[in-house]
Amino acid sequence: MATPFSNIRIEAGDRERSATWYQKTVRNVANGVNQPNEVFGSDLGEYATRLEVGQMYTFQYDPKHKETLPYYDTFPLVIIADPLPTGFSGINLHYISPMARAKLLGKLMDQSESELSEKSKMLSAWSFIRNFSKFPEVRNSIKKYLTSQTGRMYKVSPVHWKSAIFLNTQQFVGATDSHVYRTSMASKPRKRRQV
Repeated sequence: MATPFSNIRIEAGDRERSATWYQKTVRNVANGVNQPNEVFGSDLGEYATRLEVGQMYTFQYDPKHKETLPYYDTFPLVIIADPLPTGFSGINLHYISPMARAKLLGKLMDQSESELSEKSKMLSAWSFIRNFSKFPEVRNSIKKYLTSQTGRMYKVSPVHWKSAIFLNTQQFVGATDSHVYRTSMASKPRKRRQV
């Protein structure tokens, strides 16, 4: 098994590192981790037997109604926000530019923990993140996933979250990464009620 993420963690040491440092280090150390089989064969995490709100997962996805979608991600990186009867909803971080992902991760991390551990969770429950004025970056990145359309769920170890957000694993069909980032960050005009 390749261990680029343990190497990044060792290199980070006990010092707080910037998002720019993580972005550059992931690019240099985990450059070959771009495809699902490379992620699953690395030390980024492990296959999950159950899903938990506040955890980060990656998986292969084949949307049931893909012909109706302008674009979609076939290898999402999702923070689970809400379990649903036939699946779950979550923040697909691939719809957000890498540096905006880092900013959002900082907002969502549980502030009661001084450092990330295997038991860390993010504040990602729908009741918390639905305040789009506080979290504008999630506005167009909340997606619903049908369990019947997902591959095996791979849980990203919390100690590697800061590295995972900079992996170039998004696999958009129907649009380029830059188009998705622009579209996702654009706020839709609010409809005002008629009086």
